Amino acid sequence: MKINFLPKNETKWRWMLGLSMGCWTALSAQTPLPLTDVSAFKNPTKTWSIVGGVTGSPKEAALKGQKGTGVLLGTPGKGSSQSDYLVTNTEHGDLKLSLDFMLPQGSNSGVYLMGRYEVQLYDSWGVQHPKASDCGGIYERWDENRKPNGYEGHPPRMNAAKAPGLWQHLEIEFEAPKFDGSGKKIANARFVKVVLNGTIVHQNLEVFGPTRAALFTDEKARGPLAFQGDHGPVALRNITMELLDKAPVTVGPVEYTFYTGKFNTIPKLDTMKAKPVRTGTAEKLSSVLADGRSDFLIVFNGTIQAPEADNYQFILQWMELGQLIIDGRTVFDGELSFDKPRTIDVPLTAGEHKFTLLHAKNKSWLPKVLGLYVQRKGSHLQELHGFGSVPDTDPVPVITVHPRDQVEQVRSFVYMPGYNEGDGHKKLRVLHLGDPSGVHYSYDLDQATVLMSWRGAFINMSDAWHERGEAQTASPLGSPVLALWGTSPLGMAGSTTPDSTAGLVYKGYKLDEVGHPTFRYQLAGGEFTDFIRPYENGRGLSRTVSLKDGSNLAYRLAKGKTITALSKGLYLIDGNYYVQTGAKAQVVPNNGGQELRVSGSPSVQYELIW
Repeated sequence: MKINFLPKNETKWRWMLGLSMGCWTALSAQTPLPLTDVSAFKNPTKTWSIVGGVTGSPKEAALKGQKGTGVLLGTPGKGSSQSDYLVTNTEHGDLKLSLDFMLPQGSNSGVYLMGRYEVQLYDSWGVQHPKASDCGGIYERWDENRKPNGYEGHPPRMNAAKAPGLWQHLEIEFEAPKFDGSGKKIANARFVKVVLNGTIVHQNLEVFGPTRAALFTDEKARGPLAFQGDHGPVALRNITMELLDKAPVTVGPVEYTFYTGKFNTIPKLDTMKAKPVRTGTAEKLSSVLADGRSDFLIVFNGTIQAPEADNYQFILQWMELGQLIIDGRTVFDGELSFDKPRTIDVPLTAGEHKFTLLHAKNKSWLPKVLGLYVQRKGSHLQELHGFGSVPDTDPVPVITVHPRDQVEQVRSFVYMPGYNEGDGHKKLRVLHLGDPSGVHYSYDLDQATVLMSWRGAFINMSDAWHERGEAQTASPLGSPVLALWGTSPLGMAGSTTPDSTAGLVYKGYKLDEVGHPTFRYQLAGGEFTDFIRPYENGRGLSRTVSLKDGSNLAYRLAKGKTITALSKGLYLIDGNYYVQTGAKAQVVPNNGGQELRVSGSPSVQYELIW
């Protein structure tokens, strides 16, 4: 076993607030690109068509379209060229882009911001060391006079690509290059964030010029969105764009008044008897202007200039007590925690608005924090506080475990989906298995089920092993994560309940020569074993379940809302993953959903592929 103690470069809150931007997504005003026809694009060629749905598989080099609308299908031919790029009529500068894409086996496509800067779409299924040409990479620039010709490409931080034939999700936040009045470039284009299948693969990445095979070799303040159409088949849907071109608010200098003492509530200033210790003027509000770590009240007064009438979203962040007043109206008054900001929608007319922000803190062991952000649809998030007002929390080491030449086993709790704090809603007997091939899984010993599986790096044990390890939980380091949260692989035949494993008894496990466990259970008078190992060099999991004795039991290979038979022995589960088996399987209804079952066999082998 290899255990690493790595310093965490970004704290949890800095990552949540400044990097993931997860707190602000509710404000998104992305406009869907209509896909009832191809009229949103300039001179589309016959390479592109509108279909109602698309299917693929992990072993096919083509996609099959169905009649209807809502999906763009690109099928380049032998003579395809740059003229087959799909180019939007709309041009953009700063942009948030979101879309789903599907690739068949071996396919290659790309998304060009402004027609110039490519995020690669590629069948990178199972690639362990991704390059700039792999899915999610920022493709390299090109110069025939350089050695090597390709340069400044940026591979994704990790390979988050799924198997061919599965829908994948891409989100991009992009800043266009900036130019002065004479047309001179004063700032390069920048990928603020690129998220592939829920994993951040790039962040704050500057690009110095157009990438290879761009439609344009120059740089401008605006340009069209383009999709590569001369390499391989690709399907696109749910394309939404948010132009970030609205003017920001402006905030003048603020006046502040600082008081000392314990303030258990936010006082009314017109009746308060306490005398100020200090007054002054600052460029921005800041927690740094308060002396010490506790026993104080600080009051800020200032003005906000709204460029136009709109709904503005204020995000408030402080530790303990605070109050925000805008134009004489209290928009929020209450207690906050560092990692739980409060979002308030405030309609503002164009022009100047007065605000007052009060903050009181009494507990010295809590960090001193004061953050005020504002955003509106079509604009970037703005910080209205100064540097240091929202400090980093104490750094926590990332304690990682990596398997070397044998399978590694780690025990921890795991939160059930939808929960991530407190002591409840946990799976308490979970075994995490890390394989040298790069595919890993978490197994619930109480229920004989695979909870989740993932590829890449193994596991982060910080919440279990750092200091007191209060949470006692672990989290995957790799991607993409296949969340199964299934049930026992065996259940009563004909059962219509989602979990028919009452009476399941865990009997331990036995390891093979490299550490793969065979789990043993008793159920309904019978015994069964469950053996899981990597499939195709880490591209999935292979599972063999064997039953001895027992009556009226059936194998349950998968459950979901929709299970679709794609070909002999290959099934698509909710569009998220495949199950492949040589056994004779049936799709049966179960509790409003479906299950894939096999009966009458001493054992069954199947693969989970994603």
